[in-house]
Amino acid sequence: MTKRKVLRTLLPIGITLIFAGGYYYYAHPAINFHDTGFWWFLIALCAVYGVLRLIFGHDTLIENGKPTWKGFLGFGAAALIFAVYFIIQLFSTPLFHAGTYAAAGEERISAGDFASEIQMVENGEITDIAIMDTVTAEAMGRRQIGSLGTLATQYELGQFMTTTVNAQPKKVATLGYGSFWKWLSTRNDGIPGYVSVDPVTGSSEYIEFPEPIHYSDTSYFNENIYRHLQFCAPTAVFGNVHFEVDNDGNPYWIATTYSFRVGINQVRVPNGVLVCDAVTGETVQYAAEDAPEWVSIVYPADDIIELINYAGLYGEGFWNSKLAKTGVYTCTDDYGYKVVGDNLNAFTGITSAANDKSNIAFVLCDEHTGQVRRYDIYGAEEYSAETAAEGLVMNYGYRASFPSLVNVGGRPVYIMAMTDDGALIKKYAMVDLQDYTRVVAGDTVQDTWQQYVDRYGSGQVVNTESEPETVRLTAPVETAVIEGNTYIFLQTKDGIYRLIADGNEEALFADTGDQIKLNVLGEIRAGLYSAELNR
Repeated sequence: MTKRKVLRTLLPIGITLIFAGGYYYYAHPAINFHDTGFWWFLIALCAVYGVLRLIFGHDTLIENGKPTWKGFLGFGAAALIFAVYFIIQLFSTPLFHAGTYAAAGEERISAGDFASEIQMVENGEITDIAIMDTVTAEAMGRRQIGSLGTLATQYELGQFMTTTVNAQPKKVATLGYGSFWKWLSTRNDGIPGYVSVDPVTGSSEYIEFPEPIHYSDTSYFNENIYRHLQFCAPTAVFGNVHFEVDNDGNPYWIATTYSFRVGINQVRVPNGVLVCDAVTGETVQYAAEDAPEWVSIVYPADDIIELINYAGLYGEGFWNSKLAKTGVYTCTDDYGYKVVGDNLNAFTGITSAANDKSNIAFVLCDEHTGQVRRYDIYGAEEYSAETAAEGLVMNYGYRASFPSLVNVGGRPVYIMAMTDDGALIKKYAMVDLQDYTRVVAGDTVQDTWQQYVDRYGSGQVVNTESEPETVRLTAPVETAVIEGNTYIFLQTKDGIYRLIADGNEEALFADTGDQIKLNVLGEIRAGLYSAELNR
């Protein structure tokens, strides 16, 4: 082989390797069969090599005036890899593996008892749920940054994440660089702090790091957190890279790693975390069960809910999910947060395929352990509760946040913040999960809770299987309007029963001496009971 032929053979290889290095540094795919980016990396290399072979070796690739197969070797390899990828993906769908899809979710779900497992609200003290939504937190965060003077011109606010700090829910977002030039001019100083928003009280504060951080999602080159994590764990397939602080206020970046149960990247299941010190860049990979206790999110809510949906869709087989739809259910397309014990839990409802306006149950998804507790309580889905709350303050035009659940005397009740167009919290609302006509709004969380208890009683769940209480009226029926709601009052020798007029209109026609069957919901105060007609 002549020197010229050797050069024409080696040049395509050399340039392809240089391209590979640049491509890998820029896109940094995981060196892993399960990463789609790695497949495209291989396809791109083969295609580039094919083009370079044609450019540099076209004279040697022609025999008898016709191109030989050697000239299309790179393109052939690229096409083969793409075909293999496509075929594997095609045969990895639920059509062929419905049982595996369903099992990934079913193994995480267990039945729960709401009344005994969820801490009851006492005296209106609600500190375990993130009432404020992320949109409102972002608005508060921007206002907080705006008050920091020169820092507001040097840095921008990053994305908020809901987390826990010392078992209390928080929404946190680190400052970040707004552009490459801002990073270049301030990278030696690092990022000085972050914003923490309390989603329970609605307060926000700027907190300085013990030391400025240098690794972030807005940094460039080797300080970019995505690139840094991939270089620290070259074979790990990870996602949900987010910012957290430990219980001492030290900053970290957390990324969830994944395994896959079907094909290349189907049925994604979290299996661990990468924990990166945002100051030093030191990164440690943990299995899920070994993750530090302070890490709030090992199993991201989106991933757990996806697995629950697999169980709901394919538990009875693929074709059942398309045709009969027997037992098919899915989760609501949004979720709220609640702290149970020390762990952050995502809350969302479960809707039957037969009725997308009501929930047949709801779930709490522990983002640290990945376990899911299902509570089979039928009631209004979250958006109906939002509409009910917004209707109560319709004249103000307030927007309801996605609700979370609280335990009021053993009864599940939605609670949500009401915000104006400027994302300021103006009121709070509570809506009964099982009867969304029971709705109140107040200026504070405690005031809202007190209104709910005063109006509807302690909230004890009605046992519809027990005998209703029969009462005899000792006085004429009376009505009263309280904060826009009409109530019916029935007086008996044992006390007074208060019914909301909506849905109990028949009671208006009762008279002294009549007997009425009631479901007693709870005692509002001594001698005054919340009730409804038994039908």
